[in-house]
Amino acid sequence: MLLNFIFSLLLSVGVPNISGASSASTTNYLSVKKGYVMSYNGVEGRANWVGWTLKASDVGPEDRTNRFIQDESFPRGFKIVDEKDYQHSGYDRGHLCNSQDRTSTQYLNEETFLMSNMVPQTHELNAGPFKMLEEYCRKLAIKKGQHLLIYSGGIGAKDRLFSGVIVPAYCWKVVYTPDKIWCILFPNERDLNKNWQTYSVPLETLEKMTGFRFPRKLS
Repeated sequence: MLLNFIFSLLLSVGVPNISGASSASTTNYLSVKKGYVMSYNGVEGRANWVGWTLKASDVGPEDRTNRFIQDESFPRGFKIVDEKDYQHSGYDRGHLCNSQDRTSTQYLNEETFLMSNMVPQTHELNAGPFKMLEEYCRKLAIKKGQHLLIYSGGIGAKDRLFSGVIVPAYCWKVVYTPDKIWCILFPNERDLNKNWQTYSVPLETLEKMTGFRFPRKLS
C-alpha cells in the first residue's frame, strides 16, 4: 500500500527527469523501494535523487536499526557503495530519505540504511541544519496532520573518499507542503548556520543547479 501510494503520487506530480529514468538507464536508473523511490547513477555510484512521502502514520514505534548495508538490487556492472567505503573518511553516512521518517515498521527503517540512500556529509551538516529540516517536516506531519512530498540529493563533487566515493559540494531538499514549497541548498561544509531556512533558494535556482525540473505543486 505504501509503495503504491508513494509511486502514484510521485508520478502524478512529476518525478524529476522521469522521462529519462528507467530500468534500462545506467546513469538515471529508476529504483523503486518499499518506502521511497530513487534515481541512481550506476557510473558515479550515487543517487541522483530520492523521493518519498511523509505523513503522521509513517513515524512509529520502531527503533533506528543502524545497520548500514550494501544495496544489491542494481544490475551487474553498476558502481555500488559499501559501508566500509566511509571508514576513516571524516564524513558521516548521510541519509537522503532519513531513518526517522520510516519508523512504522522494522523493514521500512532497515531499508533507509541501504548505502545507495547515503551521501558523504560533514557531521556539522548531517547533525545540524539538515537534521533540523527533517525534524521540522515531521512536526508538520505529526502535529499538523499534513501530507508532505520530499525530494533530496547531492550535487557537485568537492572531494572523493579514499574509496573513490564522491563527496557532494551541496546537499539539497525540496519539500512540498499543502501551503508552500521549500527549496533548500546546503553547502556540504563544516561552518554552518543551524537555521535551515538560511539556505532557502528559489525553485528555479535549484533547478539550474541540479538540472532537474521539479513539480510546481502537489496534486
